[in-house]
Amino acid sequence: MMENYENTGTTRTKYATLAVNKVIDNIIQKNFDGDAPKNRCFISVIGYNHNVRELCSGWLKDLDASPLRYETLKKKQPDGVGGLVEVEVKQPVWVDPIDKDGATNMLGAFQLAKELAEKWMSDNVDGPAPVIINISDGVPYYDGKDPRECMAETVSLANEIKNLSNNDGNVLIFNAQIDDAGGQVVFPSNRNEISQEAAQFLFDITSEVPDSYKAAAAKNELPTKDGCRGCIFGADSVQLIQLIDFGSSKGQGDKGLV
Repeated sequence: MMENYENTGTTRTKYATLAVNKVIDNIIQKNFDGDAPKNRCFISVIGYNHNVRELCSGWLKDLDASPLRYETLKKKQPDGVGGLVEVEVKQPVWVDPIDKDGATNMLGAFQLAKELAEKWMSDNVDGPAPVIINISDGVPYYDGKDPRECMAETVSLANEIKNLSNNDGNVLIFNAQIDDAGGQVVFPSNRNEISQEAAQFLFDITSEVPDSYKAAAAKNELPTKDGCRGCIFGADSVQLIQLIDFGSSKGQGDKGLV
């Protein structure tokens, strides 16, 4: 994740972090009502290399009131006469990128995600089923084990998570692989559409896209078909944001955001 990402001029981990911060801000702005956002969504962000930790967590009002800081970014917007003008905008920051490479303890990240999902569903029986969006550039590797053993353990845990459910439906797992070595594949429905072993692993841990999410996929220009899974391989910077926005769009029973 420390390698450069596409033509963004930054690393994969830094861009992924930027995308997460942008989407959190977008969700907050979409739900603003008067002086504060409505608490229609609870967000947790987990970071992992050899360590696993919760980077931020909270309802929209909590997150809106407590960013780590604000950064000034430049953004192009219409000038009203057919052109574009560059303006400075304040971007809230809740998550900082991991700055050191290391192992890829994806299993530990999913273990923490499972604990958070179980607590959410225990406290919110009628709320939207949790959605887990995983961003990776490879396969899990931890504790000095063979990567295939790590993949098998992570697939087993992911299946346990996908079997968790509440009144809204099952917990969903969507994935973005930001490594274009195997080419780009968007929302495949068959494992054979993917050639790389790492990508096939991510396909195995990804949920099928529920019918109730397909309108959100179309809104984000993500193609769907029968049996497709919510994963993108060789995701570019635009698709990374589209996937996060799609995954955080609604509950399976149209009961709100999660």
